[in-house]
Amino acid sequence: METLLSQPEATTADAHRLETEAAAIEAVERLAQKFRSSAIERDRDRRLPHGEIAELKQAGIFAITVPRQYGGLGASARTVGEVFRILSKADPSIGQIPQNHFCFLPTFSFGTPEQSDFFYRRILAGDSIGNAHSENSRKRAGTYEHDLRKVDGGWTVTGKKFYSTGAAFAEWIPFIGYDDQNRQLMFFVNAKAPGVTLVNDWSGMGQRTTASGTTIFENVFVPDFHVFPYYLAGEATRPTRLLAALIHSAIDLGIAEEAQDDLRSYILNQNRPWIDNPHEHHAQEPFIIQAFGDVSHGVRTAARLLRGAAEDIDRAWADGGEDAALHAGLATADARIACANAALKVSDQLFALTGARSTLAEYDLDRHWRNARTHTLHDPLRWKLFHLGNYYLNGVEPGPRSLI
Repeated sequence: METLLSQPEATTADAHRLETEAAAIEAVERLAQKFRSSAIERDRDRRLPHGEIAELKQAGIFAITVPRQYGGLGASARTVGEVFRILSKADPSIGQIPQNHFCFLPTFSFGTPEQSDFFYRRILAGDSIGNAHSENSRKRAGTYEHDLRKVDGGWTVTGKKFYSTGAAFAEWIPFIGYDDQNRQLMFFVNAKAPGVTLVNDWSGMGQRTTASGTTIFENVFVPDFHVFPYYLAGEATRPTRLLAALIHSAIDLGIAEEAQDDLRSYILNQNRPWIDNPHEHHAQEPFIIQAFGDVSHGVRTAARLLRGAAEDIDRAWADGGEDAALHAGLATADARIACANAALKVSDQLFALTGARSTLAEYDLDRHWRNARTHTLHDPLRWKLFHLGNYYLNGVEPGPRSLI
C-alpha cells in the first residue's frame, strides 16, 4: 500500500554529544536491545521506526563521524562498522536506514568553510541525511533522468527517485547531478522544501521498514549554499566508497549473527529429536552439531574479515594515498562477500536444521532470510569476485567507478 510520508519534525533540542567511541558503542548497544523487542512486530506490520530513529539521533549516534575540527567525535571506521553490526543484529531495517547518512556526510568537507560549518553543526544538533540517489529505471546505474537547471542563486530539480532509504526520517535529502563541465555535484535538498513528496511504496519482501521508496521533486529549489563539489572527493580514494561497502558488510553480519542466535535457541529449546537420532536431544545429533559448526564458522570468519577491513580503511584514511585505498577496498570486498554469504547460509540452514514447525508465523524466523536475500542484492557479489580475481590473477586494478 502506498502512503505519503510527512517529513520529520524540526529538532527541538540539540542531540547528546558523545565524548568517546566507547560511549557511542555503549549507547547503541543499549538502544539496540530496546529495538530488538519490537523488531518482529515492525516487520509484520511494516511499521516505520520513526520513534527509534529519533532516539538514535537524540543519543548522538548520527553525529559520531563529524570531524573533530567541527566539534565531532571523528569516529573510526571500526567503530562505525560495529555500530551498524549491533543495530542490524537487533533490526536490520533500522541498521540500514543511517547508511546513506554516514556515506554522504564526508561531502560537507568539500564545501566552503561556511558550508562545512553550517551542515556539520546541523548534524551535531540532530539532523540526518537521507537519500534520493537512484532511479527505478532500466538505464545504467549512475545515469540520472531528472531535470536539473541552474537558476539565479541556486538550482531547480524535477524528477522521481527510488531506493530512498533514510529519506522518510531525514532533514536533508541528497542527490547527484552534473555542472556545465560535467563534474559531479551533490545537492542537499531540505526535506521540507516546497515540491518534495515522499511516498512509502517500498514493497520488498525483506528490509520492510527502511522506507526505501519514492522521492518526487517537483521544481524544487536548491540554494547554491546546499550544493557541494562532489568531484573533489576523487574516485579511487573517495571516502564514501570504502565506508559504504563496510557498512553493507556490517548489516549482513548483523543479520547472520541474529539468525545464528535464533537457530541455536530453537535447537536447544524447541526441537524434538528425529526418529533416527540415538540421543535424547536434537542438539546431540551428530549431523546437527556438524552443520551448526559449519554455519557458525562462516559467521565467525566473516566477523574477522569485517574487523580487518575496518582497520585497513582506518589506515587508508590516515595514509591518504591511492595504494592504501586500493588495498582497503580489496579487503572490504572480501568482507562483503563473506558477510553476505554467511547471512544467506545461516538464514537458510536455520530451517533445514530445525524443521517445518520453525516456519510458523509466530516465530517470524523467515525475516532473517528475507532480510539477507533482499539486502545482499544491493551491489552484485559477482562483480566483486570478478574484480578480486582480475587483480590477484592478472594484476588489473578495479576501475575507479567500480564498487571496490
